[in-house]
Amino acid sequence: MDSVVAIWMLLLIAGVISLIGLAMPPDVRRPNEISAWLAGNARRKRDRARRRAAEAKESIRYAEEIAVAARGAASTAERRRVECQAAQARVDETWRAYQDADAALTRARRAAVYASLESIDYPERARALSRAVQAAHRRGDLSDAQLLDALAHRNGWNPGLHPVEQELVLARATVQHRLAAYQRAVDAEADAWQASDIATAAVHSLRQELAEAADRADVAHAKLPPKERASSARRRVTAHA
Repeated sequence: MDSVVAIWMLLLIAGVISLIGLAMPPDVRRPNEISAWLAGNARRKRDRARRRAAEAKESIRYAEEIAVAARGAASTAERRRVECQAAQARVDETWRAYQDADAALTRARRAAVYASLESIDYPERARALSRAVQAAHRRGDLSDAQLLDALAHRNGWNPGLHPVEQELVLARATVQHRLAAYQRAVDAEADAWQASDIATAAVHSLRQELAEAADRADVAHAKLPPKERASSARRRVTAHA
């Protein structure tokens, strides 16, 4: 019985040796050559394992960077949406102000037709103009430049006019200022929507890239040795955030 087992062991060893011989290159036959080949083969396997580990870590790192970028893009897109809402509200506000100014201009025109012809001296007319334009500026009906023009009596601002006529000039200037403000608000709203569209597109693109990068990171993570896999588990979770 013992001899049978010994024979089987010898056959098994011979088979293993034969397989090793077949696996080795044809020019490797001597013991020292076999030892060198085995050592080189082990070294090549270690190098491949290190490369795979480095590639896996790089995939995980890239996925995490894309996740951070995607979160930042989402925050930016949210800010852009808030800015769009504010810009739209500003358009509505400036349009109402323009309509009010236009209605006031209509009333001023009607009043100018029936303006009283009683004598009002020049100093009083100048003071009336100054009071009116400063009050209009505080209401936001005149720009800084228009106020300076009025106080300097230039660009159509004439302190010698009757107060009713001055009110007509003021109403026209107010309409001009409010219309310009409305047009600027419309332009700002268009810019805000364009910025919002760009930010939204960036979010979609980064989320798609994140999904692909996370999938690659999962595959790479699964190829890591157990110790490396455990140390990188936290980063892998972050990459999916």
